[in-house]
Amino acid sequence: MDRARRFLKSLKTRLAILREYHAEAKRQSLEPIVPTLSVSLSQDTLLKTSRWELLYSGERILPRFAGVTVSVLLIVGAAIGGISIGGQYQIFTAYYGSPIDIGARGIGFSISEISINGNKEVTNAEILAASGISAANALTSLNVADIQARLKRIPLISEASVRKLYPNKLVITLVEREPYALWQKDGDVRVISSDGTVIEGFNDPRFQRLPHIVGEGANLRVKEYVELLEAAPQLKDRIRAGTLISERRWNLKLANGVDLKLPEEGAALALAKLAKLDANSNVLDKDILAIDLRVPGRAAFRVTEASAQYRAEINAKKITRKGKA
Repeated sequence: MDRARRFLKSLKTRLAILREYHAEAKRQSLEPIVPTLSVSLSQDTLLKTSRWELLYSGERILPRFAGVTVSVLLIVGAAIGGISIGGQYQIFTAYYGSPIDIGARGIGFSISEISINGNKEVTNAEILAASGISAANALTSLNVADIQARLKRIPLISEASVRKLYPNKLVITLVEREPYALWQKDGDVRVISSDGTVIEGFNDPRFQRLPHIVGEGANLRVKEYVELLEAAPQLKDRIRAGTLISERRWNLKLANGVDLKLPEEGAALALAKLAKLDANSNVLDKDILAIDLRVPGRAAFRVTEASAQYRAEINAKKITRKGKA
């Protein structure tokens, strides 16, 4: 061997010499020794030594067709790289899918049926568009978690479940958020769910029947407002909207324009007492502008200007009569 521990002779010559050496050692009953190697090898092991093992000993031996294989790999790699840089690969995969998708579809794992359940307000077309699923996809390569996350980005959808039924069916099950109320903020009216999530803009007359709330943070307290209305069901149809004041208490606007100012604490009880008062004296049908219920056990009425003038004239006449008397 040279200083780099490479054999100076060819493989065939070296094996022939080793065979003769071991044959002579066997005839002379001597223990075969290979002094040129750092470890002792039996005759069988030595003769069975592969080309790859000898390659590590310094002999530069390559497998058959290694050069051709490396050349082909370089050409294919360069072609793929050029296609990727030019954008053709992205266009190809957009229409036909990735090579993995193409292979999976070829053996029967194409998506031939998609079943969508649980949607009422969201259309099938909207669901498919949001899911990102196309005919180029194969069932095996779909990422269920990613599809569910994309579907839940639709404001009207609260839960989404996606299941693969092999070989070629996909099942999508949805739970929609139910339109619960209308929330007005900065002049914009939006449809919200019971948890305050904005579903969409108010552009459908079907939602006019929903409770109407106004103000910063009112969407997060919409359930509180609905419970307030339930405390006085006989007034529910007469209440047009509720405004959250400083995110602390509610003012109610009646259909006839009367404002009801409710206390921060005990608002439901105050509204129930007003409903009872109205049932006995029709107070809400009087010529008034506002009723202040913020002081416990007391109701302060603010009348219209015409009503105030009329009352002033009545009182003046009463005073005149008493003076004459």
